Amino acid sequence: MSEEVVPDSTVDGVHGEMPFRLRDFDPFFAFSSIHRFGEPVDSLQCQLRFQCRLALHEWERKHWVTLALGAVAFLLGSLSTEITSGGDPMLIGTEGLQALSAVVFLQMLVSIILWGWFAIQIWSMFPIMRTHAISLLVFWNLFVVAQIFYHETNPAFPQNLNLSDTMVGTLFVLIVLFFIYFFWKAVTETRDLHIEEYHLHEDVRLMEMEMAEHSLIGWGFVLVAWTCTAMFSAWAGTHYIANRIGGSGLILTAHIITGLATLPMLIMVIWYPQRMLGQDTIVRTRAALAAETELANASAPSGPKSGSFCPECDAEVPISRNKNGELQLPCQTQGCSKICTVGSKCPSCKTPAPTRFDCPTCGINAPILDFISDVEAW
Repeated sequence: MSEEVVPDSTVDGVHGEMPFRLRDFDPFFAFSSIHRFGEPVDSLQCQLRFQCRLALHEWERKHWVTLALGAVAFLLGSLSTEITSGGDPMLIGTEGLQALSAVVFLQMLVSIILWGWFAIQIWSMFPIMRTHAISLLVFWNLFVVAQIFYHETNPAFPQNLNLSDTMVGTLFVLIVLFFIYFFWKAVTETRDLHIEEYHLHEDVRLMEMEMAEHSLIGWGFVLVAWTCTAMFSAWAGTHYIANRIGGSGLILTAHIITGLATLPMLIMVIWYPQRMLGQDTIVRTRAALAAETELANASAPSGPKSGSFCPECDAEVPISRNKNGELQLPCQTQGCSKICTVGSKCPSCKTPAPTRFDCPTCGINAPILDFISDVEAW
């Protein structure tokens, strides 16, 4: 009988304190019982159940307060009489702001403040994901900018589609998708390094078990869902405003529902990697890590200093060795510029070369051999 594989709690470290494990969850419905291709779907179900259950178990009051701040900020920015009435398209810039009523202006100001508070909360709660969290908020806004360019000449977008009018918007979307891909790549490769560092074991079965416990299939699904939801919410909001008067209430409702759904997915996307990897991890790709290591090695000294230096103040002095290994220094006689060898006389003024030397910087007097670095002495 084969020996049962038991996870090593000493290797697991902080993960041993988790209230439950991914392997403890079963799918809602086992599609694998119908067809073997249903196994990935079952695995996805288990991971989503695990992540949601873990979030409900471990999210603290600050997480829910942050989520509420984002929801209120989103609603204040999406629901106002200025938006529902269509506003005045002929007023732009400061004239448009001056035309706003006091209530609408205050509502807009409060929304901006709450969004700033939301970003600060995200920044403080997720230290290893700070840059990525703020980047995702920027990406969300870039989706809106892309939709503005899409609707600029075609308010009915994507109807009456003209490819020549979608170049700028498509460029914004492709840039955002490019950076989201590298965000996913950084998290997955950091996960791999985390397993190699903290869960390395000679038993291949234990390594496979830890890799399964740290699977990011469910997290990747949430990231893709957030991307699609953010894009659709941006389209719905821009599409409603582009039609201005007489805009469909169904489109506005879709914008609000998808926008509110985007917020918990955003927090989940940045919370789960930190929960998995710990507080001391730096989320980055292997290429970024290799580049940082190479730069550090390039900036570090390549080895011990070679040459002649004062043992007291580390100033460079004019002492060297010739090809025979003999110590040489400038003649100490005033007015003589010849190089003499220690233990012999100056070839010009016949003055014996000294065996001690005075540092011209700090004035210390020491044997000449003390001024030669170890590399030169060797």
